[in-house]
Amino acid sequence: MFHQHFLSAPGTDLGPLDSGERVLWRGRCAVAEYAFDEASSLPRWTLPEETDVLVTDRRVRYAYADGDTLSSGELFWLWPQHLRVQPGNRGVGRNATVTQIQLVCNGPEGSFPALVLAGGALAKVGDADRLANVLRQAIARFRVENAAEIGVAPAHSRMLSRLVIGPEFSNYQGGEGQTVTLLGFVQVPTPETAEPIYAEATYDAPGYEEAAYQEPVHQEPVHQEPVHQEPAYEEAAYQEAAYQEPAYQEAAYQEPAYHEPVYQEPVYEATPVSSMPVSTMPVSSMPVSTMPVSSMPISGQRGYGDRPGMAADAMRAEEAMRAEQDSRYAEPDLASRASSLAARVANLLSSENDDDGFSPFGGQTTNLSTYLSQRPAEDPQAYR
Repeated sequence: MFHQHFLSAPGTDLGPLDSGERVLWRGRCAVAEYAFDEASSLPRWTLPEETDVLVTDRRVRYAYADGDTLSSGELFWLWPQHLRVQPGNRGVGRNATVTQIQLVCNGPEGSFPALVLAGGALAKVGDADRLANVLRQAIARFRVENAAEIGVAPAHSRMLSRLVIGPEFSNYQGGEGQTVTLLGFVQVPTPETAEPIYAEATYDAPGYEEAAYQEPVHQEPVHQEPVHQEPAYEEAAYQEAAYQEPAYQEAAYQEPAYHEPVYQEPVYEATPVSSMPVSTMPVSSMPVSTMPVSSMPISGQRGYGDRPGMAADAMRAEEAMRAEQDSRYAEPDLASRASSLAARVANLLSSENDDDGFSPFGGQTTNLSTYLSQRPAEDPQAYR
């Protein structure tokens, strides 16, 4: 529930100070009340910087007169739980914040109402520190001197006695601020609400008036001639036929299907061996190879699997092998030719030595190139 804890009703005069009450500080500054238990809450009430503030050894009082309206309030030293100095930042313009002195109290139903003093005589951080030191000493001394009446424990009284001496508040512009916890506080009472005054309702009986009798007046009906109305002619509305443009539909293009040709391997026909040309040289004049023909491989498996054209390839390989054998029989071997030539030269030399007993070449019979370059006409083997 919304409550104003530290502001009296408008027009309330707080009266003079109590007997023996001492004034510790007097000045002008802005005063406001905040609810610290509500995040980013707006102030419940505010008084301008022209408000008169009075600090005594028992309480703080403030009053502001606006024409015929007087606003005033007070906070006793029984209530504050925390005393904090919050310096302003170094910003300028709308981003700038002012230095504040915050007196946070413990309120009913878990609330934390706080009285805030700022501006005016507390515009500078040093002025706010000096007033905060006065408030710290006044609250601590009041609770130590009245510990029995308030119910402050002895341990708390000793700690409050230290607050009378120090520590001193010392802040700077843009700093983090300082907070002092004040032991032995008393909860702020719930403000009394004035009961609304209800005005007694009066019942007024309705006045009864008798209705006056009025005799009915006879009126003769008036005859009215019927009025003839000619039917109105309505011209037929002409509506032109709407032209609809024929819809053009483009023929869909179909790409011709491409059929890839299937490759077929040609079939080779085997040529019979009997049709192959046979050499014109007589077989009796061909040198016979020392290897028997029956021992030479003709054809065989090569480890390939069945595939198209495999029989034709085997047939061609066999034909190539037979052609190679025929070429060997048709042409004499180079080694055979060299051996027959050497035999003829040796036979020639031996016959000449036996007949004459000397060499026609002067004993130089080791060079056979002379004899190899000469072919006797009577030897028919030299021309083979």
